[in-house]
Amino acid sequence: MITNMKKYWLLLISIGFIATFLVACSGGDSESSSGGAEATSDDPIVFKTGLTVGDWAPQHTAMSVLEEVLEEKSGGTMVIEGYPDSQLGGEREMLEGVQQGSLEIGLISSSVFAAFDERFTAIDIPYLVSSFEEAEAMMDGPVGEELDKMFEEIGMKNLAWGHNDFRIISNSVKTIETPEDLNGIKMRVPESQVLTDWYTNLGALSTTLPFPDIYNALQQGVVDGQDNGPILTHASKFTEHQDYVTVTKHQYSPVCFCINLDLWNSLSEEQQSMLQEAADEAAEEERKAIIDFHDMALEEMENAGVEVTHLTEEQLAEWQETGKAIAEKLSGEENPLLDVVLEEVGF
Repeated sequence: MITNMKKYWLLLISIGFIATFLVACSGGDSESSSGGAEATSDDPIVFKTGLTVGDWAPQHTAMSVLEEVLEEKSGGTMVIEGYPDSQLGGEREMLEGVQQGSLEIGLISSSVFAAFDERFTAIDIPYLVSSFEEAEAMMDGPVGEELDKMFEEIGMKNLAWGHNDFRIISNSVKTIETPEDLNGIKMRVPESQVLTDWYTNLGALSTTLPFPDIYNALQQGVVDGQDNGPILTHASKFTEHQDYVTVTKHQYSPVCFCINLDLWNSLSEEQQSMLQEAADEAAEEERKAIIDFHDMALEEMENAGVEVTHLTEEQLAEWQETGKAIAEKLSGEENPLLDVVLEEVGF
């Protein structure tokens, strides 16, 4: 049973999402002012830090922890200046800002990584992992290490890996239990070639739409379904027009805590150590919150009357096989990250 406190947090998620959506629509893509973490000997080093979600989200909690821990460890000589709600642009704009040095730190999901380097598509393959425990093992091991190296090649350093969520499928047509059930379903997909290919392989009719257009597209019947994590699906009220949810967990997305590499290299070893420790603590808290909110969101949708289908082990095994076709398509490319990913997950 969900406690009153958990219901309070879920209410914050829904209210906070609406506020985030309005901010993003009214000016979230505007360019941020230039600036840097420059300081005189008497002033603190200020790390302008951006994320796309508001104070309802676990990523915002992570930014708050980063701010508190860093200020405490540094005695106020290093501070986080947070900009939530897409104030500094979308995730792609923020990652560009970190790369170019106009933004010091960004908490950014992997959905935009491939726009900077096609090799990152290796972590978009469906069913690399099927649980948060497996995801943490992957990101804290050789895969995460290879990703860290790639970030440095393009001018950034990743301080820590957090969770974004696992994608699930919602639709307004019927119960989805097998991959064949997707045949003919009109699915909204993000700007991801991997996901577009995956849905096409399964017979779905893929339509690429930006996130702010999803709700209206579902309401008007432009598409039958969408896939996002349970937290975002619930917070954005997509299930007002979706009767069926299937917990496919077909794609895992991590979140990087990225800092501009030149800025990182300009810090002393002591400063780097304090910032790294703060990022590690923030990522740990964010991971715990995502796991809790993931389960709460599913339960809350079910309590609201949505049919939530949890796959059996046999059904999940059938879905997992669908990821191998995408892996085989990518396997002909020269990509060290792909080699590490496939070796680690056993594809």
